[in-house]
Amino acid sequence: MQLLPNKLYLAMNAAMFIAYNGDVDNPVSGVAIVDYCGLNRRALEPVLQRLAGEGIIISIKGAKGGYYMPNQDIVTLRDIAEAFIDKAFPDRPEFSGYNSLLDKELEGSYSLWLERLTKSSFDQLCDRARDIDNLEPITDTVLHYDI
Repeated sequence: MQLLPNKLYLAMNAAMFIAYNGDVDNPVSGVAIVDYCGLNRRALEPVLQRLAGEGIIISIKGAKGGYYMPNQDIVTLRDIAEAFIDKAFPDRPEFSGYNSLLDKELEGSYSLWLERLTKSSFDQLCDRARDIDNLEPITDTVLHYDI
C-alpha cells in the first residue's frame, strides 16, 4: 500500500540520491539519476526543478553540471514534503458536515507526520546508507553528449 503521492516519493528518493552521491565538486547529473533509477527524464525534471527552486538542492549548469545538496545537515524529509504538498486538506468541501470532523482528526496525524520527518536530516540518512553493505555510491562517470 502506497501512502505517499508518486511525485513526493520520487522527490525524496531523488534528493537522497543527490545527497548520497553528489557534492559541490562532483555534482550528480540528471542523466545519472535517470540511468540509475530507470526513470523517465520528463518525470524527473520538474521534480528537480522544484527541489532547486525551494533551495533544497543546487543546480549547476553546463557540461560538468548537475545537482548537489549543500546543507545535508539541516535539510530534512519535512522540507521535501512541504515543497510538494501545497496543503493537507482541499479548500472545496465535498461532504459538508463531515469535513470538519475528518479535518480535525487528520490534522493531528499530519502534524505528527511532519514532526517525525523533521527528525530525519539527509546527513543522518546518508550515514545510515553508508552502513548498508549493498548501497554503494555511484562511481562511474555517466557520459552525456549533446549534439
